[in-house]
Amino acid sequence: MSQRLRLEKGEALVISVTPVPKGLAAPLLLFLLVEGLVIWLATLWSLLHRYEGIVLVVTGILPALVMATRAWRWRSYKVTLTSQRVVIVGGVFARHSTQVNLGDVFATHADQSFGERLRRRGVVMLETSAGSVTLPAVRHPAALRRLVDRTRRDFASSKSPSWEELFDDVDSEERGPEFEE
Repeated sequence: MSQRLRLEKGEALVISVTPVPKGLAAPLLLFLLVEGLVIWLATLWSLLHRYEGIVLVVTGILPALVMATRAWRWRSYKVTLTSQRVVIVGGVFARHSTQVNLGDVFATHADQSFGERLRRRGVVMLETSAGSVTLPAVRHPAALRRLVDRTRRDFASSKSPSWEELFDDVDSEERGPEFEE
């Protein structure tokens, strides 16, 4: 599992998501098929029936191991959107982290194939001047893209001065230094 993200001063957590599971269905189906086949064949062959428990364990180890490692890898990833940045943290043994400041993002894209649209999954890409950053496949990618855009817009508007600040600066420049309070 991923460690808790440390927020910087003035930064707020918007959302934290785990990418969708990938590659878990095939080992699970293989496990169920092989185990069912061994149980069925054990009813037909007395020799297999005698060693049925051992054969079930031996034939089930590989698909169960593949499924466990893929689930572990899947659960180790976390995509976090804060008020100032997007952080992707993942890895089982060697941890890696990618961080993109929202001020550097100038465009976002959500890509989904037909099958991904049916399952409501897809990837979100963040375009920066340094290149493109692809987030892992998530549920409802269009909603995440809209949330990134809204947070990016709010972040940009919080950095720009308000109307009152702009007019205060203009008034003090027009009046000159002798009228400063």
